[in-house]
Amino acid sequence: MGVSGCLKVPGADAEPPERASATTPEGPIEVWRGHTPASLYKPGEVRSFEIYREGKLVGTSHGRYEGPVEGAPDHHRYSTRVELFPPDTTPAQRDERAIRASGEIIVDARGDLVRGFERSPAAELQFTREGDALVFSSGRAREELTYRDGTAFMSYWTFLHEELMLGLRTLREGELTWRQISLSRVAPNEWSAQVMIPDRETPTAAVIHTNLGERIEWKDGRIQRVEIDAERVEVKVAAGDHAAASWPAWTIAAPPQLRYAPPPGARFAIRPVELPGRPGEPKLFGEVLIPERATANEPGPAALFISSNGRQDRYGFAGPPPVDLGSHELTDALADAGFVVLRFDERGHGESEDGELSYLAQLEDARRALRTLLVQDEVDPDRVAVIGHGDGGWRALALAREGRKLKALALLSSPGRPYEEILRHQAASMIDRLPPEMRQQAQEEHDRVIAALKTGRSVPPRLLEQAAWIREALRVRPEELIAGIEPGCALWISQGDKDFEVDPQRDPAALLRHVRRGRKKATFKRYPTLDHLYMPEDQLSSPERYLVTGRHVDASFMDELAEWLAGALR
Repeated sequence: MGVSGCLKVPGADAEPPERASATTPEGPIEVWRGHTPASLYKPGEVRSFEIYREGKLVGTSHGRYEGPVEGAPDHHRYSTRVELFPPDTTPAQRDERAIRASGEIIVDARGDLVRGFERSPAAELQFTREGDALVFSSGRAREELTYRDGTAFMSYWTFLHEELMLGLRTLREGELTWRQISLSRVAPNEWSAQVMIPDRETPTAAVIHTNLGERIEWKDGRIQRVEIDAERVEVKVAAGDHAAASWPAWTIAAPPQLRYAPPPGARFAIRPVELPGRPGEPKLFGEVLIPERATANEPGPAALFISSNGRQDRYGFAGPPPVDLGSHELTDALADAGFVVLRFDERGHGESEDGELSYLAQLEDARRALRTLLVQDEVDPDRVAVIGHGDGGWRALALAREGRKLKALALLSSPGRPYEEILRHQAASMIDRLPPEMRQQAQEEHDRVIAALKTGRSVPPRLLEQAAWIREALRVRPEELIAGIEPGCALWISQGDKDFEVDPQRDPAALLRHVRRGRKKATFKRYPTLDHLYMPEDQLSSPERYLVTGRHVDASFMDELAEWLAGALR
């Protein structure tokens, strides 16, 4: 989509311009005639900026022209490094506490974007030009925005991109306007500015007031200074031998690429399956693991695995950031132990289509998975178990109440308390850490949020995506689920003491209390050194620990679960 008033980007054969002349009768004064990427900077040239808020250094922004791309001399590569410091960070703490991001863009001879990425320690956003579209991808997410020649682009706090945007275009006194895409927020806007010339006799410098609230001082193709009054921010060019003027030594490694492969010597085959559903439901896909000795003539015991939170694929790969939750290790081990296993991609992950993210929708997906498992030729329908991890245990319990004659249920680190009680307990621990004078207000705000989630009205924007799931989960009563388990269905409950997602004391205690009140029986296993994922942990786990590579599900836990299942399904 073309934008009226968009200033033309010079062609590949454009010559470096002569310095602008004084006022001409033909029109506004020309301050800068756009350069090509090859003539704006020298290869290896670094541009460094310091970011101040209320006079305090709060970040640095660096950019470097790497030169023409090897094998594609008409393409040009630029690297960026941005670091922001939390408030009250001392100079000695900056290296440890800095919030960092790195990036790269490749542009063609005219300065139009070809491809690139933005990267933090937790995630990476890639973008590629495909015809008249710029395609953004991050994990499972993919978005396309219209991108025609001449569209500008910029990343968060990346002043080299802003300098490029201006340096590639002809700047004249008066109004500028063009379409701009944010490479960090994936949101286009109509960028505009007023160009003012302080000295009309030698018009090589200008002051540019943008609709983003910036006041940019520009001279001879370079940004000299930026003010953002609304944020009380001043950006200065780092000069001389100042530390910020050199290229940073730190780097950010690319996020790991998660790929599944069967374990060496695996004693099972893998068969892809589609999970049939009703019209209008998203297509769901998964796979059946078939042990060597399971055949249509001799069908064997089987297990359905239901993951926690519904935001992962069949292997337990989630993100961004990419994280291996390890469930493939558990399902592989069960198949190796002789169970036919079905695992599937949750909606919007892996091969499965996206769809509404709600608790009831995920429960229906679990029903589809169980129906699919039951009709496999290698499965004995009288010897079927369901394994639920985390809140997947609630869905497993719900299936057991629906007359499906399940032989066994395994609840792995599943909540035993109602979801509202869990939310209030989590909030209370945070409120207790606040200053006394702030606690009542924080409690009242939390009460308002709970009420909004229950009704679906006035939900805070940050919770809109999860609101339907939370509203439905608030109605779940774990005691009712356990009371509805059919007679003859064996029950296993396990819990790792290093779990931070489920309270390792309150939740299993609540589950066991419901078991006693419902006059059921259960096998309970506690694992003092394991976390929510049943991986060894020497401290209380955390989301950051999930990102550590090389961790594995504990072999003893998998052996004990397989042994219990074998007895329950015998």
